[in-house]
Amino acid sequence: MTTAATSITLPADTTRFLLRLSPEILLKSQQVRRQFQETLRRNLRTVLTREGIDHTMRHYHGRMMLDVPRTMRARTRDLLPKIFGLGSFSVIDAQVENTMEAITSTMVSLYADAIRGKRFAVLAKRIGPRVISTREVQYIGGGMLKDLTGATVDLDTPEVLIRVDITEEGTYLFCDRVEGAGGLPAGTQGKVVSLVSGGFDSMVASWQMMRRGARMDFVLCNLAGAAAERMVLQAVKVLCDLWAAGLQPRFHIIDFQPLLADIRTHQKQSYWQITLKRLMYRVAEGVAADIHAGAIVTGEALGQVSSQTLANLVTIDAATSMPVLRPLIGMDKKDIITQARYIGTAPISEHVPEYCGITPTKPATSSTIERVARGEANMDPALVEAAVRDRKIIDVNGVTAADLRTPYLWADSLPEGARLIDCQPPEFYRHWHAPGALHYTVEDLKRLYKEVPKDGTYILYCHRGVLSAVMAEHMQQRGYAAYAYRGGLSSLRTELGLDGFEF
Repeated sequence: MTTAATSITLPADTTRFLLRLSPEILLKSQQVRRQFQETLRRNLRTVLTREGIDHTMRHYHGRMMLDVPRTMRARTRDLLPKIFGLGSFSVIDAQVENTMEAITSTMVSLYADAIRGKRFAVLAKRIGPRVISTREVQYIGGGMLKDLTGATVDLDTPEVLIRVDITEEGTYLFCDRVEGAGGLPAGTQGKVVSLVSGGFDSMVASWQMMRRGARMDFVLCNLAGAAAERMVLQAVKVLCDLWAAGLQPRFHIIDFQPLLADIRTHQKQSYWQITLKRLMYRVAEGVAADIHAGAIVTGEALGQVSSQTLANLVTIDAATSMPVLRPLIGMDKKDIITQARYIGTAPISEHVPEYCGITPTKPATSSTIERVARGEANMDPALVEAAVRDRKIIDVNGVTAADLRTPYLWADSLPEGARLIDCQPPEFYRHWHAPGALHYTVEDLKRLYKEVPKDGTYILYCHRGVLSAVMAEHMQQRGYAAYAYRGGLSSLRTELGLDGFEF
């Protein structure tokens, strides 16, 4: 379908989007609304520039007009639903002069084929001062389409709704109306830190707070080494690439092993889980104070696990004087997973193991602050300060695909208690393998996942380290703490003290 050239004022090589603000923004005062709209425009410019999309943008009667090259129409349409603060948007099919002839003739040219044999309606709206009767546009334009096509007018449940926005600068015609992310523009509501594990809950909680306009930094209390760090960073990177337009999030990695050892030494076993969460809150509070954040975000939902009973949440909250925000507190797990699939983090989260379950016996489900504090009295508070001070900080926006892969695949030594996996072909394995090494090749991965538990660290090796790196990456994606031994067989033999062995 084409439009009569004489009625078109929009350049042929340009696509114009009509952007509507989230309804909540429109309820704000004029000054606040202006500030939010300007933040939204900056966020839009950031993501469009990042994607290499030339554009122009302007405000108009509480809305925004965005022009992009027609070749970038599809890409822009994919990006806009993930911009917080946008209520909805439409692709303008045509912009014409404010005359009945121009409007109706263009309407027929654009939509006659689309409505043939269907129910349709015409909805005309005036934006700004009155320049032409909306009632007449609906009556005359709808009548012409009905007579020409034999389509049925249905004002209640039309299959095709033709929208006509009449403004001072011309009349816009369009059909589609795509729902946006809603919420408030990212960055308008101050900074928070989000305690993340990479699982469904913490990713959805972070998304919920970003949707409410919060600027977000992420804190990982790492209990399981580099492989766990990589998986959580991967989930955070996906979340931010898709949804954090205009933000500059950072990823703070805390080595929690010294703190975990302190818990196990001084705390009653049934309170390990609660104490772990209390220390995580204290670490998050320390990071928040350092970066001037105002609250801690967690993915806790009431009653989901033992540490999230009401009594235990009260005990955990007492560990910090900072507000703790729990956007998922009333959600069911099924709903959280559904939300994770919508925001795009579920494929990673479903492979992240649960590292926080440290209590081997039945954990306490009803604690008091006094009882937990008695065990903490002998713990070293300097460990929290050291963990915050010595944390590793990563700029999430600067992370590349290579960053998510290479640094996390390799091991330069054999950690205590690690299991070896030989990745060589069977004949090479039979010729020589490290004492006690398991044997799995790339073709055996399905069997490996059935036979090898995830609780533990695995060091993979092959002749030159190529196959072991491939397998380690596959295993990490399935939630294993698996690494390729750097340097292959020769380096491994040196560490094992087997240099003199011929093979």
